[in-house]
Amino acid sequence: MKFVRKKENTDRYVDTIFSVVGAAKADLLAINATAGCLYDEEGKLLTFRSVYEQEAKIPAARRAAYASSPAGNKDYIELVSDFVLDQRVSNHHGAIATPGGTGAIATAIMSCLDEGDTVIFPEIAWGNYKVIAAEHNLKMLNYDVYDLQDLFDKIDSVDGKVFVIINSPCQNPLGQAYSYEEWKKIFDKLNSLEKEAVLVCDIAYIDYATGDPKAYFSLFNEISDNVLVLLCASCSKAFSYYGQRLGALIAVNNDPEFLDHYINLCSRLARATWSNLNNAAMINIAEVLRDHRQEYDQELEEAKQMLKKRTDLFIRQAKDCGLELYTSCDGFFVTIRYDDNKKRDEDHQKLIDHHIYTIKVNKGIRVGLCSVPLKTVDGLAYKIKELI
Repeated sequence: MKFVRKKENTDRYVDTIFSVVGAAKADLLAINATAGCLYDEEGKLLTFRSVYEQEAKIPAARRAAYASSPAGNKDYIELVSDFVLDQRVSNHHGAIATPGGTGAIATAIMSCLDEGDTVIFPEIAWGNYKVIAAEHNLKMLNYDVYDLQDLFDKIDSVDGKVFVIINSPCQNPLGQAYSYEEWKKIFDKLNSLEKEAVLVCDIAYIDYATGDPKAYFSLFNEISDNVLVLLCASCSKAFSYYGQRLGALIAVNNDPEFLDHYINLCSRLARATWSNLNNAAMINIAEVLRDHRQEYDQELEEAKQMLKKRTDLFIRQAKDCGLELYTSCDGFFVTIRYDDNKKRDEDHQKLIDHHIYTIKVNKGIRVGLCSVPLKTVDGLAYKIKELI
């Protein structure tokens, strides 16, 4: 193709998620389980009062101003880092603000990998990992999230730097989560390597996990000198702040001098890509965390319990009727299991023909319970099983 880079992918880009979402919105009879956003029990996008009432109080001139640097406002970076790390990490760390969790993942890839390097990510995963990797001409290896030995085999197969993405807990689309013991095995593996290893923890949905999902953060304090941990956090999910495009990349390493250089590198990348972030959003989230944390925590807990009721009900009824799901712990989604993508395609269309809108993923159909009220979730597994 004329004018563009030689290795440009010229295939027509169609975002399958947004096209199905559009079809669902146009169908007045739709059960819309396509969204990656949390909706309330009235079917409206959930918003936290502590976040949006505070935002309205910020003077227009402050909202309209540029952020203080491409890496983000200092108070936002400090407060979000504290919020994410939750006093679990005593090791050296640094951070930059990013345009959502996607911006954090893209920055991790751009800052650590050269063209032709290898990125390892789940076989069944958020589709954008593949899109980002392909745009940077990277080799891709996939692993089974339910089989740690498969992950370790993929790690051993890589010559040179190891770069692994793990999306846990609340894995998109499976809802899978590693236990502390499994995380310990992962870190034991990475620490044993005699070469550089970058672990990217995509924690976009971690705030909706039950139990103690950040317990494994303590393992960051015991990494070898060859390991760099990169946490990719999303305000989109944590604060129901999707369109404001705000997140953070938090780096953890034993060497503070390296971290200083690394954050500088990421700051330069930020300047060269998005240049400046959403200043109003950073001001708002910083003030929520500093002055309205108690109100926010209460609203988040209520949202978490609302989501948990939906997932528990769907999983229980799926088991009752024999609808086979991938093992799920927490999160916005559950996924119907398929070994044959052709059969998946047929069933996905069959559901659409009966006004049930879901998202196709590799070897599965993702059901976004995050967007389906409890009264609609009740019986949905039976309807799906009857149709497919």
